[in-house]
Amino acid sequence: MDDLNVAREVAGSGDGPRREIAEKCTACGQCIASCLLLEEIGEAPLEIAGRGATVEEAFSCTLCELCTAVCPAGLSPAGMFAAKRTEAVANGEFPIYDYRYLYPDRELNTCKLYREKYNIHYQELPVDQEGEAAFFPGCTMLTYGSDLTRAAFHHLARLWPRMTLLTDCCGKPLYQMGLKERGENYTAFLKNKLKKLAVKVLITACPNCFYELRNQLAPDGIEVRTIYENWGFGVAGKGLITIHDSCPDRHEGIFARQVREALRNSGYRLVEMEYYGANTFCCGSGGQVSHFRPDLAMALTDRRLEEAGNTGAGILAGYCLSCVLNFARDANGLKVRHVLDLLLGQEKDYSEIKKRAKALYTGPEGEENWRRVMAE
Repeated sequence: MDDLNVAREVAGSGDGPRREIAEKCTACGQCIASCLLLEEIGEAPLEIAGRGATVEEAFSCTLCELCTAVCPAGLSPAGMFAAKRTEAVANGEFPIYDYRYLYPDRELNTCKLYREKYNIHYQELPVDQEGEAAFFPGCTMLTYGSDLTRAAFHHLARLWPRMTLLTDCCGKPLYQMGLKERGENYTAFLKNKLKKLAVKVLITACPNCFYELRNQLAPDGIEVRTIYENWGFGVAGKGLITIHDSCPDRHEGIFARQVREALRNSGYRLVEMEYYGANTFCCGSGGQVSHFRPDLAMALTDRRLEEAGNTGAGILAGYCLSCVLNFARDANGLKVRHVLDLLLGQEKDYSEIKKRAKALYTGPEGEENWRRVMAE
């Protein structure tokens, strides 16, 4: 029996993505050519499925789904790695609790600590109030883009007089970290909250939140929409821009289409990177890999910045703030902006945000902050 058939026979006993890979993968190599992790592993997904993904491999995957986008059969090695994460956490094979500072459902986590220490609040806005429509900026924008959050809220409030602001996370980090049950409990909490507030339309700024919540909330009759959906920004802009597309958007391209239309209507000229849309490279923040494999995350960021620099554009714009923060800390002369900054007339430099976040855990005060955020 040849090696491919052996791998299929072994992997065929698995479930979900691993079984599908065992049945359909031809080891053509297209995913390996696109993915730094698969290149590092040096094996086709069929071989990995045959022996079973390791815990280290699973937590090194950005879960960006580029592998699926380039696969002729639409297979998902990322799905196989995600399933291994869940299995590893359930079996105690990975110390996920060491990363509890990321858990969005904890009383104190790294985002909440940042907001506390840098006095970021939204007391002047209608937070968690009853209303037909709610703006859901997502935890990253709430934490690291407070001015942008306010500007976006006021823009939407002109169209929705009873707009409320929600300061919750979508819960996706819990699922990505393999904490399935915890993620489901958080989703239930979020659903109950929206029901109590009588929210019927949830407007999102983050593609992670949009795709996570759209499917979760559809059965409850809550419509999830994007902030870029024909809201008439009206700010005149100029200059040559290249756009980094966010990984959650790669399969449907809803944000990619809306963002490009809005920027063109505002007067910006667009130039595409070599890899964009469905084939875009991850920025390095996907799947919390910057915490599990910071070396790999940095390599992904550097690859993307080099590609953006090759376009000749003066501005690198992203519609996921996590991506923007990654690029801004080492942009090599590129002006890095969130798309909403451009559309709402904001001028925000994000280059120091990562340093400010790191400073929270530096020195004697940093030790106390770490003790608090990791407290049992």
